Amino acid sequence: MKRIQYILPALLTIGFLFAGSSCKKILELESKNVPSSNKFWKTDKDALAGLLGGYSLLRDALTDENRYYVYGDVPANTFEITYNSDYSIHQIRDGSFDGVYYGYLENLQDWTKFYKAIAQANLLIEKIPGIPDAAFERNVKNQYLGESYFLRAYNYFFISRVWGDVPLVLEAVEDVSEAKNYGREKQDVVLKQALADLDQAVAMLPQAPLSISDRGLRATKASALALKAHIHAWMKDYVKCEEATRDLVTNPGSYGLTFITDSASYAKMSIGKSTEAIFEININYDQNEASWNGVGEKTLWTPFLATRIIDKNKDGVPWRVHQGTMSNLFWEAGDKRSSHWFYYDSQADIYMLTKYSNVIYKNSAETKDPRYSNNILIFRLSDIILLRAEALYKTGKEGDARTLLNITRNRAGIGDVDPALTGVDFFYELIWERGRELYAEGHFYWDLMRTDIATEYFNPVFKEAMHPGSSTYGRNYWPIPRKLFKDNLLMKQTAYWNGRL
Repeated sequence: MKRIQYILPALLTIGFLFAGSSCKKILELESKNVPSSNKFWKTDKDALAGLLGGYSLLRDALTDENRYYVYGDVPANTFEITYNSDYSIHQIRDGSFDGVYYGYLENLQDWTKFYKAIAQANLLIEKIPGIPDAAFERNVKNQYLGESYFLRAYNYFFISRVWGDVPLVLEAVEDVSEAKNYGREKQDVVLKQALADLDQAVAMLPQAPLSISDRGLRATKASALALKAHIHAWMKDYVKCEEATRDLVTNPGSYGLTFITDSASYAKMSIGKSTEAIFEININYDQNEASWNGVGEKTLWTPFLATRIIDKNKDGVPWRVHQGTMSNLFWEAGDKRSSHWFYYDSQADIYMLTKYSNVIYKNSAETKDPRYSNNILIFRLSDIILLRAEALYKTGKEGDARTLLNITRNRAGIGDVDPALTGVDFFYELIWERGRELYAEGHFYWDLMRTDIATEYFNPVFKEAMHPGSSTYGRNYWPIPRKLFKDNLLMKQTAYWNGRL
């Protein structure tokens, strides 16, 4: 067994490191477990094993400390977090990303888990083309390669929104001792590379999942187009965002909205694999992937979680619904989403988010040892409909944007948008509809920052944070922890955080 000194946080070749594994600065790797040997990359089963490892690594990165929701929802006041239950998250909600509690926040500042997933994608992109076509029992070689490009692109898009400029690593590294140090690349360069990867993915991926059991869980052409659309929107290229969303919305194929009138199906949408699932992270109890500390653990109590009882003092509620945000978003009477996703606890006089309430007890007889079995909903059809509406508005087609906005509003039971709302007022209503429709799905903070609505909505500390030259420029990005600078002179801190850590 070879002991490898981990000195380069931006690069790590790990092979099969599945969810639940741990990683320290000193790694012990056995060559038989690392898909870097030419003896390994011989068959379609080798490629599939490596690919599923890539999905697992992305899952591990997003579920670690509930990062997906911490980055995308908490700073947007989705949750009202108490000092006595989760003080470090309270700091994040107030815009403090700089490490008041280093044991927790410094972990959230660390991008290493995402670079493990990127390292796996790089291996797949290098090795799959070398496997003979005849070694694949089905014609899936290009599909596997397309999924690998998608995974690399998604990882880079995600970390670019969290940290801004990030190291751009495209080479597969089979021997960590030969890895080189990297500095940070400009965000637009990283995102352009992600778009180039997605061009490859779109050409290789199937239109729909090959198996109904893979719906939303494996990347398809729709997944790649959805990611392209989000990247273009983040880069404020709404012409290309409109192009990327066109086929998904006008010709969705096997994708379709789950209607609220079918209450049973709609309630199950957040469990996963609904008709509108474009890309999700699988967290399924039946497949031994449910989590004991997922977002449900943060948001649920009795009667939706038998193991947590809340008294009138509200003690022990980690992430309760922020009632100010809820009332600002769900202000129209009859919005069926609010009745499906929220529960009013009259004893404590607070609201509970019940969107992720698929709880299964390992000790079912005594309702103990809960497991939370809800997928992470990354892209679904209603998200893309509203993103297309945003692109249409930004390209001067407000009427077409209104038509799309009314689709999700009518599904929710609140009818067409007020025709008196035009121009910027209409645009604000469109973003609020995204906040309603995608509540606690990891989008709202990014939506507010992307559209420059952030300061007007929730927090003055983000004033002009995305505008070069302002005094707060870069505050919306997370700082890089001190440990990532060790032995890497090329690494630089985000300018805003220099001297503040």
